[in-house]
Amino acid sequence: MTTSAPKRKYQICNRCVMDTSDPWIMFDDQGNCNHCNYFLQKKVKNLKNNRSNRENLKKVFDKIKENNSNSKSHDVLIGISGGTDSSSVLLLAQEAGLKILAVHLDNGWDTPVSIRNINKLVSLKGVDYECDVLNWNNFKLLQRIFIESGLPDIELPTDSAILSIQSRFAAKYKIKTILTGGNISNEGILPAAWMYNVKDTLFAESVIARAGYSKSLFKPVKFGFRDELKHRFIHKINTIHPLNHIYYDKELAKEELRLKIGWESPVGKHCESTYTRFCQLIYQPKRNKFDYRRAHLSTDILQKRISRNNALKILKENPWESINVENELEFIAYKLGYSVNDLKEIMKMPLKWYSDFPNRKKFLGISYDIYRFLSGKKKLAQF
Repeated sequence: MTTSAPKRKYQICNRCVMDTSDPWIMFDDQGNCNHCNYFLQKKVKNLKNNRSNRENLKKVFDKIKENNSNSKSHDVLIGISGGTDSSSVLLLAQEAGLKILAVHLDNGWDTPVSIRNINKLVSLKGVDYECDVLNWNNFKLLQRIFIESGLPDIELPTDSAILSIQSRFAAKYKIKTILTGGNISNEGILPAAWMYNVKDTLFAESVIARAGYSKSLFKPVKFGFRDELKHRFIHKINTIHPLNHIYYDKELAKEELRLKIGWESPVGKHCESTYTRFCQLIYQPKRNKFDYRRAHLSTDILQKRISRNNALKILKENPWESINVENELEFIAYKLGYSVNDLKEIMKMPLKWYSDFPNRKKFLGISYDIYRFLSGKKKLAQF
């Protein structure tokens, strides 16, 4: 049974810049939203405990090396995209002397900047490299299905594929630790309405089935709850977020990467992918009526890296101002097999949210709560 998104009057948080473009946002008596309240109560506290200096991260890396001291295999696997976060993690691990297997998912949308950055990263001493290239015809069809669904998270197939190939390569090379660039500092706020749980395979397969295709189409990129159980408890692979163990400022990180390896900055956050740039700067704000920058700016406000007034000034400019929208649409349409007019018409179709499709949100939420209780881990994500 599904529940449609509620219709409500516009409201913006009094403390951050999250608003009712998240249809399930909630506000307290002071007009502050559930996102910033949770971030301040749970996530910032965790950051302050961990990131006073890099000594904490050194201890984490030393423990990884100690646990792998009798093995000739790689110490860690790191998924890389050429963007700031994953590049920073790889550089930190490489400078700490870890033996690294860098893994990249080629979904057909890499920008020239990202390719150059990846080449610089995998040329570093102690770094081996694997690249998994998706079957383009199969993947293109998946992307068409999601873009025609009306959902905002049209990158779910890519996100699932990334988890899938990292788990597969870790198992293949018997690597017990995956380092990820995901971090609370920049990604601590992310509404489920905007980006639903990638591991809910019932949801993904329901989207595919409603489009008239077999759920087997999703199998090559699938990484669901059962896959995660096998990943964690059979292969005993652990995922660590190094950037949560240090003071991480993305702009400072970009400068450090530039100075040390000649790294180049993409146009925007996660814009090392042409499709991500289209998704966050054009598709979501124009079709789904939300601005992904609100989440990132809100975390900056809560960490006092920017004032709320300055964040509001930034949001007055459309997210697509820095790019040529017509050229971008033409390229996206060509690669996906649409005409530009067809793509524009698709972007006018009715909006959908994850709740409009069968899903296992309740089951997954309970399952992850039980896992965290048994393992003693803190809840830092939506599920």
